[in-house]
Amino acid sequence: MTIRAKGRLAAAASGLALVLVAAGCTAADPGDDAGARSQGNQDSVVLADPVSEVSRIEGNSEEMALKASQAFFEKTPAVVVLGNDGAEDAAAGQARELGVPLLVAPEDALEDTSDQKAFATELERLGARTLIAHGALSDSLVGGREVVDGSVPDADLPDIDPAGGTTESGFAVVVRSGDKDAEAAGPALATAQAAGADHFTMESPDPRAAKNQEFFQKHAESELYAIGNGFGNAEDFSALAATAAGGKQLPGGGQLVFPDRRMVALYGTPGTSSLGLLGEQDVDAAIKLAKKYAAEYQPHSKEKVQPAFEIIATVASASAGDDGKYSSYVPVERLEPWVKAAEAAGVYVVLDLQPGRNDFLTQAKRYEKLLSYPNVGIAYDPEWRLKPNQRHMVQIGSVDAAELNRANDWLAELTREHQLPQKVVILHQFTQSMIRNRSTLDTSHPELAMVVHADGHGSPGMKMGTWENLRRDLPDGIRMAWKNFIDEDSPTFTPEQTFDIDPKPWFVSYQ
Repeated sequence: MTIRAKGRLAAAASGLALVLVAAGCTAADPGDDAGARSQGNQDSVVLADPVSEVSRIEGNSEEMALKASQAFFEKTPAVVVLGNDGAEDAAAGQARELGVPLLVAPEDALEDTSDQKAFATELERLGARTLIAHGALSDSLVGGREVVDGSVPDADLPDIDPAGGTTESGFAVVVRSGDKDAEAAGPALATAQAAGADHFTMESPDPRAAKNQEFFQKHAESELYAIGNGFGNAEDFSALAATAAGGKQLPGGGQLVFPDRRMVALYGTPGTSSLGLLGEQDVDAAIKLAKKYAAEYQPHSKEKVQPAFEIIATVASASAGDDGKYSSYVPVERLEPWVKAAEAAGVYVVLDLQPGRNDFLTQAKRYEKLLSYPNVGIAYDPEWRLKPNQRHMVQIGSVDAAELNRANDWLAELTREHQLPQKVVILHQFTQSMIRNRSTLDTSHPELAMVVHADGHGSPGMKMGTWENLRRDLPDGIRMAWKNFIDEDSPTFTPEQTFDIDPKPWFVSYQ
């Protein structure tokens, strides 16, 4: 199983062959195999070999129809052509019935244009001798070929021998729904269906969406084509399609974290009761407690409430340590049993980093093995990110958004490489100054679901003041999260009170 992708994805993406069909791409070299397949009855249809690269080029209906013909057909004695004032539905239906391409006549066909030349070149490549017209065609487009009026009920259509086995062509096609771009893809879709391609209409452009996954998994061995302009960046779509086909799931199912779930987490470090609620019991008891907390929130949420752990993986320390960084690593070997037990129990895990004078990327890389699990995300805790000569509990730490972006770039690439479901990324914050240049945070990685965690404690008024302050100028693509301090808050919010906050938090942790 291979997904063919450009650039840095070529070696990493596997599981699905994807081609975005649009305008302007040259036809793939059919190669020796396709040449051998072309030898036969001159009235037979021969399917093309699939294009071997991912391409994403915006185009109109005419351009996409041309590209689809190039992608799906190597040879055909006849072509259905949608001309001026022709009925597209009728033309598409006839192309599917006959098993031949549907082309759209160039609007400026009376002039010697590049579109007209591309149309003529495609007819020559296909070896088409008959044009089955729906609507008016100019003589310059016909080029001396036989023209049959396909809109006439008793039209004398050519006797065409369709390509053998088109019902198992190995082609699969996705299109978008609900906009003009989707409508423009209609003729190209008809050509794909004429070649025997299975097809699926995507409401969401993300292959990982719940309604889309089954199709991508079913066609993991197919040559997949996305027809239309509504699929975003080609490289991203290719990688996300491979993730969807691979089928790795989040706890509770699905590959996208939000908006179909919220999370309630225990915070702390295994075996260390002084750092939070999580460390007050062993892993089995912690799983049981996390599920109890999540169940208490469920009556107040229409979304599923997922139990979670937020584990402090690197702990801010008063002493410099051997490396002088004022942060100690909890060994991977100590945390992995918790990650595995959580995965088996349907519990999500977030690894919290308190880096001291280290940087977040360096610390995140130490936990690459754990972050390669589908149920593990990451939290950055800028309160404990020291500048040179700063000390914990003397100054409040801070980080520039550029450092967080570097860490997220690496995490997104790791997620993409291993075809993992989307990862939670938590940004702890209780003052605006803790994340400098917050407006420059890169929220474009589809592999990451980012939340700002309101990390303040105290009275309800103090906590809500922190909440509203952090919401101000929050970059697009970042959700809000909340922390309840069992000892420091006065009083601690109940589940009902916590989920009555506006907006309702997507992630809640207990310390």
